[in-house]
Amino acid sequence: MPKPLIVEELYKSYGNVRALDGLTFTVDKGSIYGLLGPNGAGKTTTLNIISGILDRDGGKVQVYGFDPSIDGRKVKSLIGYVPE
Repeated sequence: MPKPLIVEELYKSYGNVRALDGLTFTVDKGSIYGLLGPNGAGKTTTLNIISGILDRDGGKVQVYGFDPSIDGRKVKSLIGYVPE
């Protein structure tokens, strides 16, 4: 079974501002993680990309083996996300 979440070399820019610059991490089954950082660090951008709300500029995201930009409906059925 694939890992619940794989993020590799994730990039996202808003104009000339790079919000994500090569973010890489994995989440193992049964694990609990926190995403911490100051305002503007890219936390919401990261979660929006993982949940399929926002397209990435580069890198790889897989949720249980599914790419949110291709299989958005499937990914949304596998995760719960309540933004602030």
